[in-house]
Amino acid sequence: MERALSVKAPGRICFFGDHQDYLGLPVIAATIDRYIYIEAMPKEENTLSIELLDLDQQETLSLDENFDLLAPRDYFRSVIRVLKRAGIHLQQGYHVKIHGDIPLESGLSSSSAMVVAWTRLLLKLAQPQNCFSDEQIAQWSYTAEVLEFNEPGGLMDQYTIALGGMVCLNTVTGSYQRLSAPWESVIIGDSGIKKSTLSVLSQAKDNALEALEIVKAQDPSFQLEKAGKATYLQTKYLLPSALKPYWYAAIHNHLITQEALSLLNQPTIEMNKLGQLINAHQTILQHQIKNTPSRIIEMMEAANAKGAYGTKIVGSGGGGCFVALCSQDSTANVIKAIETTGARQAFSVNITSFSNG
Repeated sequence: MERALSVKAPGRICFFGDHQDYLGLPVIAATIDRYIYIEAMPKEENTLSIELLDLDQQETLSLDENFDLLAPRDYFRSVIRVLKRAGIHLQQGYHVKIHGDIPLESGLSSSSAMVVAWTRLLLKLAQPQNCFSDEQIAQWSYTAEVLEFNEPGGLMDQYTIALGGMVCLNTVTGSYQRLSAPWESVIIGDSGIKKSTLSVLSQAKDNALEALEIVKAQDPSFQLEKAGKATYLQTKYLLPSALKPYWYAAIHNHLITQEALSLLNQPTIEMNKLGQLINAHQTILQHQIKNTPSRIIEMMEAANAKGAYGTKIVGSGGGGCFVALCSQDSTANVIKAIETTGARQAFSVNITSFSNG
């Protein structure tokens, strides 16, 4: 009897640089020890029969399809289509089971983890003799999830998940610097508040890019990645009021990310300073991009009151999860405070050192 082939891909947390990757600005993100797992067993029929165990759903794809048409967010077919363009084809059918322990639609990139895991699986099934780089898998996954559907996200999720560990990622080139994760304790608060990823992302992205376009129309040589502390005051008069908050966020979140990277590259890392930068990042997300519901703000304030170094919402925002960074000694109190204020759950995670399952 043939053995099942299995893969997994981790969820991710963005610590610095949320709402920056679609601007081509760097992010600092890491993978966590919560995963999407996929198992495939060969079968005689020339189809992929897929069981989504956590959703109690099933889907069947015929390998004889041309995959020219895609329904919205049909990532199973989009990955197949992307790989077919690269000359990679499945030669037989499989029965596939998918499940995970990443909270769904919560800001921890469960969908991107599924896409990366699905890409890895299809590559192992179609060309088991070949070894593809994590960077190539990241690019194919990004293409399949974002570009094939003209969605508003950047490449942070797919690249962080495919690369694994903690990285400072150049979101233009996909190049990266590996970082040591200094966190004593990382806690996820799952608010239980439903989020709408695409609508939040679209609004933030469209407004930030419109502001950038207006500024560059006045100064074609302007480079956002070189903006300094005085840039916002020097340029805000060019913008209508509705765009100013997004422009402020674009500039100042980038400055925070640069400062955080400098701290993370020091031989001795000051957790209180990193926590202050996490909180400063959250303040901008909360007041400028306005992506943090009041109930999540209450949960984060409760965590900070019990000793967290810093807290911030993760993902696009609007709901879902947030992260709290704290000492080992304060972990239990922080988790209790988050749960007491009405979160669905709070739990500790570890930063993974690798992604490939």
